Amino acid sequence: VAEAETQLATVSARVGGRIDRLLVNFTGQNVRRGEAVALIYSPELSTAAEEYRLAIDSRKQMTAANADAVAGANDLVASSRKRLELLGATEQQIGEIERSPQAKVDLPIFSDASGVVVERKVTQGQYVNAGDTLFTLADLGTVWVKADVYEADLPRVRVGQAVEITADAVPNTTMRGRVGFIDVAINPQTRTASVRVQVPNRGLRLRPGMYTRAHFVAGENPVLAVPRSAVVDNGTRQLVYVARGNGDYEAREVKLGAATDEAYPVTSGLQEGERVVVNGAFLLDSQTRLSGGMSGMFGGSRQFDSQRPNSNAYKLQLEEPSEPRGAAENAVVVSLADASDKPVTDAQVRVTFVMPAMPSMNMPEMRASADLQWDGKAYVGKITPPMAGPYSVTVEASRGGQTLAESHARVSAK
Repeated sequence: VAEAETQLATVSARVGGRIDRLLVNFTGQNVRRGEAVALIYSPELSTAAEEYRLAIDSRKQMTAANADAVAGANDLVASSRKRLELLGATEQQIGEIERSPQAKVDLPIFSDASGVVVERKVTQGQYVNAGDTLFTLADLGTVWVKADVYEADLPRVRVGQAVEITADAVPNTTMRGRVGFIDVAINPQTRTASVRVQVPNRGLRLRPGMYTRAHFVAGENPVLAVPRSAVVDNGTRQLVYVARGNGDYEAREVKLGAATDEAYPVTSGLQEGERVVVNGAFLLDSQTRLSGGMSGMFGGSRQFDSQRPNSNAYKLQLEEPSEPRGAAENAVVVSLADASDKPVTDAQVRVTFVMPAMPSMNMPEMRASADLQWDGKAYVGKITPPMAGPYSVTVEASRGGQTLAESHARVSAK
């Protein structure tokens, strides 16, 4: 909590002189508008008072003179009186100057604003110059709450937004204010921006220096949202799995707004009423991949699809291993035949096992490949999956750089 800078005011000396008496003596003291805060003896004011007396005496001696002389004397009295008024003399003081030639003039200094004294810059007996600041006042009827908002949350904060304020010093009470200003710079140490909230402070419940909690009230317009657990984020894009029915799931790329504690607002990619996977989205992704010709969501995994070049002419099949062992050497057997089921013996056959990366577990992509050789009956070789878990398997057969066939399978290493 801080004083509102727009509610600060100063009380300054209108003339130079000596502070004969302080009527406000300490910081924290309440001052009302129009209240005298000090009495000052000013040589300039004394000179102006003497000139005023002389002007009055001169006018009295002009009573028998011609009209022009009387008019000149009246003008001199008026100008002398005006000077006293400009220096701050009150009507009562001007009357005393007229009545008593020996009257001492101590000029009162009045406050032009109401508030609490937050700074006192003068002591009794001190000499001051015209314009010197004597007191600084703060009207605490409205205070500023300076809230530190993380940069990721700034898009959800706007000028004029309602804010609810609570403080330990004011239990069971919620005060309300509105955002008045959002700082243009980010604090590089805390990665926050200062947001100024203007809060009415009836009864001085909030005091400068006090700590509070600020709850920014979101807009009232409803928005489409999904639970945070439904979103799979790889750092470059966000996906959710949409249930299509009959155990079929579609990976859908979505655009999201700034998250709340429980949900993400969805700006595009979903429609109201669609059903999304809330629990197990990462597991679903790692085991089923992204079907329908989409690339692996974590990046780095090659594209898997259902196309099989020349599938009418060649038949390619992974025979073994049906249940591979993770972190161990496994025998691989692949059969390749042409359209007449005659074995093809002169192809280059390659098998690749891929487990997608899982950033949430700090696990990179797992991959193993093996080139197989014809042994007279099938294409055989050895492959070692890096660890246990689900793998997508691609088998490619080519001859002279041209793909003959390609097949896909999913296996789970024990």
